[in-house]
Amino acid sequence: MSLKERVTITALTNEGYGVGDLKSGKKVFVPAVLPGEVCDIEIVSEGSSFDEGVCTELITASPDRILSYGNFVPGADLAHLSYESGLNYKEDKVRNCLMRIGHIPEETVNGVMKTIVACDEPLNYRNHMQYRLVGGKLCLINNITKMAETPGNAILEYEIFTKIREAIETVFLSNPANLFEEVVMRGSVRTRDILIEFVSGLNSSHRTIFDNVIRYADATKLFYNIATACASAGFRLSGATLRMSTTDEDKRTRSGARVLLYGNDYYEEILLSHKFRIHAGAFFQVNIPQAELLYLAAHEFTKDAASILDLYCGTGSIGLSILRPGQKLTGIETVPEAVRAAKENALLNGISNATFMVKASEKTDMSLLNLPEPMAVIVDPPRKGLAPVLVRKLIEQQPYKICYISCDPATLARDLQLLLESGVYKLVSVRPYDMFPWTHHIETISLLTKVSD
Repeated sequence: MSLKERVTITALTNEGYGVGDLKSGKKVFVPAVLPGEVCDIEIVSEGSSFDEGVCTELITASPDRILSYGNFVPGADLAHLSYESGLNYKEDKVRNCLMRIGHIPEETVNGVMKTIVACDEPLNYRNHMQYRLVGGKLCLINNITKMAETPGNAILEYEIFTKIREAIETVFLSNPANLFEEVVMRGSVRTRDILIEFVSGLNSSHRTIFDNVIRYADATKLFYNIATACASAGFRLSGATLRMSTTDEDKRTRSGARVLLYGNDYYEEILLSHKFRIHAGAFFQVNIPQAELLYLAAHEFTKDAASILDLYCGTGSIGLSILRPGQKLTGIETVPEAVRAAKENALLNGISNATFMVKASEKTDMSLLNLPEPMAVIVDPPRKGLAPVLVRKLIEQQPYKICYISCDPATLARDLQLLLESGVYKLVSVRPYDMFPWTHHIETISLLTKVSD
């Protein structure tokens, strides 16, 4: 029999779950509830140090709540929290991670922390959405219920994506088929380009899948319907690709064999007056206006450097956006497709003082790159943060500045602790950016400078 209890929520976790105290003394984590709220909960999972529960009835609501309990928004796990309160939560999360995980003294944190940069337009900001196909409908996974649901009154995705969803669903519902599992949409409101990727998980040969998809698309006028929906809102269907992800690993990493179905395998974006060609599967920032503000901060940190080493450079968007004449940029990335795109983007913008190479950042000997001094290093690692060996290399090489862009304040705090404990660096600035409104995610940019000899 399930356990039920009334609890008062006292805080939010880094993942946006409410935290309460049980009569047993254990903590309980409850999704979609807020500090100050009193709720009846049902325990759904018991652990040695904490339990997990769900709210069965909200007794007292927080004044910060803007959606009634149970009115969940797929993909937006903090849509029930007012925007201003969400900003405070994210800023506090970064601060607490620095102190609790990074063991950075409170007075130091208070001296370097800058106010979070809010998003001027927090609605319909995402230029990249991945939908699960369920019964002919394009759905998102609800972070709270873990169920696939239609976006409804979408608050995250570009508004044009809603029109495209409706066009695709019209085709899929009228012509049922088991060809696809997911649909990925990407686009730009500046260039008006749209790129669609259809994802198949079938175990047939790639040739068979491709042939069947082409026949289906031709018979249903799939691309015509999508292009018409785009044109009705002043957009253009730049291209459509097919990704065949036939293994669990391919599905987890969103990889697999890609083939072109229509037009181009890329769309173009404008960021800080630079044009970027973004291919299917390539990483690119999902919130362009916020990315520009973040990159401008990186520019301020590195504008006095003779050279910039851009680790985890991806398609080169950061380095190419902030590079100025007279500087030397070297980008390091493990994904060959990303490096090819970075080189393509450099050519597209007439930039000749940039070099990109396929290499693991943690295996790079910075002393062999022959970069002019003073050198600034930009690191923008995945959520897991920097590899310990790379932290050691940075301490050994001692670039005069390190600009650390992070999507996880917990791993950021861990890495900053190691860099600061070396005695080589001091922390100068930490500023969060609300890149992902209505979610618990937060982007942060930090600056470390070398301690004077």
